[in-house]
Amino acid sequence: KVNDLLSSRFKKASEKLSKMTNLAEMSTSGSLSSFSGVFRVTPLSENEEEHLRNILSEYSKDNLDIASDLKFLSAITSEVKAINNQAAILHGERIKRAQEVLKKYRDGAFSSWLISTYGNRQTPYNFLQYFKLYSAMPKLLQDKVDTMPRQAVYTLATRNCPQEAKEDIVKNYRGESKKELLTLIRQRFPLAQKDKRAPNITEQLISQLHHLNKQFSNPRFKPSDGQKKRVLEVLTSIQKKL
Repeated sequence: KVNDLLSSRFKKASEKLSKMTNLAEMSTSGSLSSFSGVFRVTPLSENEEEHLRNILSEYSKDNLDIASDLKFLSAITSEVKAINNQAAILHGERIKRAQEVLKKYRDGAFSSWLISTYGNRQTPYNFLQYFKLYSAMPKLLQDKVDTMPRQAVYTLATRNCPQEAKEDIVKNYRGESKKELLTLIRQRFPLAQKDKRAPNITEQLISQLHHLNKQFSNPRFKPSDGQKKRVLEVLTSIQKKL
């Protein structure tokens, strides 16, 4: 009986060790994540993966396996994005619940709670809008929202337009960059001029011109005759538009 008991324990210990070894090997190879099964991980888009490939190529040294490192880095990046997306949803869901409770109190209670909890209103407001947009989306589109640039999703969520129009933006997302997507959203759903969030294009252009004017004083600014001509052509074109 003693021998049988020892044999049984040894067998269980061996099986456990074997299982742990397999898990360790899977983790090392990137097949197993520390939060596998908890977060919904979405593969990177072609543009995102290409960006990572460019980073590795630009900073590469001799004898590096870029292909292998790219595969590992892509997996890590996907996981980080999944964590961020899930965090936004969890924040938004709790902010929504707090908002329901604080509706019973006088005006300003919710804003005071946001500032007390987050230090500002904009960050939790973005989380709340993200959660509302995400919750209103069909399941298939929720998966697609997970792949979209977060700032673009925040902007889309705050636009005062029908839900169907927002879903159309998500449906037609094909891996565009944050800048491209923000431009599309702002063109399709422009803010009213009286909306404080509406950008003042004139002020933005003046600020950019001031910045460019400083760049002309840069010691490294030594344009050729051809480049000087092109600069003057641009300046003349700007003058005609004023």
